[in-house]
Amino acid sequence: MRFIWGCLFLSLMVGAASAAGLPVAGKVLAFKSKATDIAVKYPQTGNKAIDAVLSDYARKSVAAFKTYEPDLAAGDHPYALDTTYSVERNDAKMFAVLFTIYADTGGAHPNGDYATFNFLLPDGAQVFLPEIVDGDRGLKRVAALAAADLLRRIGTGSDALSDKDTIAMGTSPVADSFKDFVWQANRLHVYFPPYQVAAYAAGPQDSVIPLAGLKDVIRPDWRAPAPSFACAKAATPIEHAICADAALARLDRQVAEAWQVGMKNAYEPAALAKLRQEQRDWLARRNAACGGPSPGACLAKFYRDRLAILALPPA
Repeated sequence: MRFIWGCLFLSLMVGAASAAGLPVAGKVLAFKSKATDIAVKYPQTGNKAIDAVLSDYARKSVAAFKTYEPDLAAGDHPYALDTTYSVERNDAKMFAVLFTIYADTGGAHPNGDYATFNFLLPDGAQVFLPEIVDGDRGLKRVAALAAADLLRRIGTGSDALSDKDTIAMGTSPVADSFKDFVWQANRLHVYFPPYQVAAYAAGPQDSVIPLAGLKDVIRPDWRAPAPSFACAKAATPIEHAICADAALARLDRQVAEAWQVGMKNAYEPAALAKLRQEQRDWLARRNAACGGPSPGACLAKFYRDRLAILALPPA
């Protein structure tokens, strides 16, 4: 086996935006064996916070794909992962990257996916869509506008690539539906991998939403705590503690989002009831254990442990 750290500094200055934005150098993390052929390309900027997140993404992508090695049958061609990127925004306010993922694990066809990262400048703090738009109200607006755009472009007419029901499912008003996005200066660009809003044969899709349609649901301070509940309605000491700490608020929201994904994927009534009860039981244990005067460390551990169970690592 060969483990290759490709420090390929491509000295890729990003056009005119570089004067106000960040310098960008391309790197690649690669691994090749008899069973897998992996190449994950990613940018580095000199901003420590941004570079740590993006290099961590590359490492985790390689490690996750390597777990498929034991599944390769004798005589099959090696599994392949090829991840490329494009810098979608690079100005004085934000830096955003779109990763395009090609994965071949020997199925009927290769699979495609996206991953996006949006960072605030100058510090490089990562920001997520529910922290930009106002909770459920904001996600409902994004969902409605994206669905209308997709229905108009690919869901109507004799040559339609999708249909109303498929689009509605893929744009349901939850954070997971819009996890792959780039926040531009005047528009929100959402990316949908194959299957999400159309059949595989239709390929990946995207939706561009002018910010004018979102102006009344954009939060004034994207760094302010944005938990899964409305802080204006916080009633317990634990809820007030979460609303006073942006990191705890993010963990709270991520647990709620991971649970939503689990509920969405649990089709059997018994599985839904089990997930619902497990969440209630976990909340009861959290409240009992973290009810002291300084609950921060206790809450962080409870949330991280819950995310591990729900199989969604915290950002």
